[in-house]
Amino acid sequence: MIENRVLRNVERDKRLDHRSALNTFTNLIANGTNCSRFEAEVISDKAEIVFALGGYAEDQTLQPGQMIWRAIRATEPAGKPLLACEFARIRLTVHSLEEDREVRREHGLCAKRQQQIVRMCLEARDQETLLTQEDLATLLDCDVKTIRNDIKAYQEKTGLMVQTRGTVCDIGPGVTHREKVIEQFIQGFEAVEIARNLTHSLKAVERYITTFCRTVYTQSQMKNMLKTAMVVGVSVTNVNRKNRSSTPQSLDFYKFYP
Repeated sequence: MIENRVLRNVERDKRLDHRSALNTFTNLIANGTNCSRFEAEVISDKAEIVFALGGYAEDQTLQPGQMIWRAIRATEPAGKPLLACEFARIRLTVHSLEEDREVRREHGLCAKRQQQIVRMCLEARDQETLLTQEDLATLLDCDVKTIRNDIKAYQEKTGLMVQTRGTVCDIGPGVTHREKVIEQFIQGFEAVEIARNLTHSLKAVERYITTFCRTVYTQSQMKNMLKTAMVVGVSVTNVNRKNRSSTPQSLDFYKFYP
């Protein structure tokens, strides 16, 4: 009786699989090109990866101000022709209305654009890709010279590197403004002071600090980076980076936060 029920469930699952878009696409390829079923399945699997379908689809609905972009993988070496580079689909927050308005009101239009540049570069880096200055110019609807000047001004003012493909490939990963926020937080600076020091929005600074606290605390309880990433809602790479940023003093501090 139990075996029959198991077999029925297996057969039911197979019938449901036959209804999937992937199976339909595989059949169309096999019938239309006269290739084998195995070859058609390989093509279908690759199509899912390239076009972010099925299990490779974006796991969240795009939020206001976000968009999908194709960026170069961070593993691609410097000097490799663009045509030969591997690209990946990533999610970027081009506009964060509240944060961007705050910075523009307090520090001006250039500072607001610099915040957008830094934010998108960090998001791309977290998704294991790197943006070029041309990417940023297209995303922000300005010319490359403007992007270059903004990056230069930001780096001279803060001493922090903007992680574009050019700077990372030439110099190395360096210290980002998010890491600088956490560094100053551990040193005892208030969020308002950090936002003023780095010409950044208070909301963004508070978000970085909150995510860092949650990540360090969750990791200290679970001792598992994958589980921590799932609970906090960040990438495993991000968990690893925040874990390296923490110190014994900071862990003593965070243990009081549930």
